Amino acid sequence: MSSSFKVKRGFGSREKLFISYKILELVYLPALIIAIVIYGMIAFRGLSKVPPWASMFFGGVLMIITGVLSVNEALQAINLDVILFLITLFIFASSLEVSGFLKYLAYKIVSSYKQPKRIMFYILLYSGLLSNLVTNDGISASWTPVILEVSKLMNVDELPFLYALAFGVTIGSVMMPTGNPQNLLIALEGNMRNPFVDFLVYLGVPTILNLILSYYLMLFLFRGRLPEQKVDDIKLEVKVNKRLAYSSLFLLVITIVLFFVFSFIRIDILLASLTTSSILLIINKERREIMSRVDWTTIMFFIGLFIFTEGLYKGGVIQLIYQALPPPTSVFLIMLSSILLSQVLSNVPLVAIYIPEMYQLGATSTIDWIALAAGSTIAGNFTLIGAASNIIISEASESRGGKSFGFFEFMKYSIPVLLLNFAILYLFISLVGRV
Repeated sequence: MSSSFKVKRGFGSREKLFISYKILELVYLPALIIAIVIYGMIAFRGLSKVPPWASMFFGGVLMIITGVLSVNEALQAINLDVILFLITLFIFASSLEVSGFLKYLAYKIVSSYKQPKRIMFYILLYSGLLSNLVTNDGISASWTPVILEVSKLMNVDELPFLYALAFGVTIGSVMMPTGNPQNLLIALEGNMRNPFVDFLVYLGVPTILNLILSYYLMLFLFRGRLPEQKVDDIKLEVKVNKRLAYSSLFLLVITIVLFFVFSFIRIDILLASLTTSSILLIINKERREIMSRVDWTTIMFFIGLFIFTEGLYKGGVIQLIYQALPPPTSVFLIMLSSILLSQVLSNVPLVAIYIPEMYQLGATSTIDWIALAAGSTIAGNFTLIGAASNIIISEASESRGGKSFGFFEFMKYSIPVLLLNFAILYLFISLVGRV
């Protein structure tokens, strides 16, 4: 979330790594075996019946009990900046849900757009654009309950709408530093003079284009799953706690403004959401219900992810994978390698480790940082664990009785979207970079 999140180390020397007896040394084996087991549990969740958050937390614990990490190393690996930031976002999402505002918003969406295909388009578009104000994780947490309510009101399958949300926040959050944590990290730690201007110049147009074209691609991918029905006027009595709703929305707007102000003056934006979320809990008597609805399973996923990722690094697994990839010395290679490595590390930890590596390689031009932001963000449109927002949506839906994303099912729909996004972003960044 800020410069404090930067891991001040790279992958080390890129001397050629020969697959020899060194790979079989004990330092590699525990971490490698744990990685295979945990990714297998997540990929074949339908067989194991274990949700991703439990698998990832178990993976982090295994890194400790097998000696890959000490307890102190594991505790130091947990980034409280990110954990606390997510908790504050979840508090706002929970308070809006408790107030009844999200249910009212769902009713307004259905009554305004009426047809499933139109609703999917506006979910994709609005979530993408709004993610630049509240971050992709914030929109993921607050919009998932809305989508479940929309699906219930229309009596349609929620999965196409959930995928529209997942793809929307990933695609849309590319274009500004405040869209997601990795973009903000790049804006703060990269040597960019005007990060907001640079992001919009390079990524504004291709982002809008990707949102529009991805909608038509999704119509093809979900053909047969979006009925042609048109919902007539719905008469639904929605009880909204106006005091809680207004106070939540007011403080959320203040938070958004502070995000922009703090990012410009290079102050950790966590201070903004910590302050406003704590005020929200102080002034509203529904505080216990708000906290009970916070998505704690996603928090557990992140705690496990940080420990698990540190274990992969200490165990040599990440270096092993990195050596097999070409060095990030061009727009294409930076985007490609960041997409692939994000599937192992998730995109925020990947960027934290990649920044010092790019300094080491001299890949520090504006276009290099833009390529890293683009690649690490659209990496979320590859696999379920490519971005935290995917996990947030899946867990938030399942915890409320909705459907969750399957690992291979996610890739079935996401890879075509990823290829489209990659092509448009690569071409546009390359062309603008030559001007």
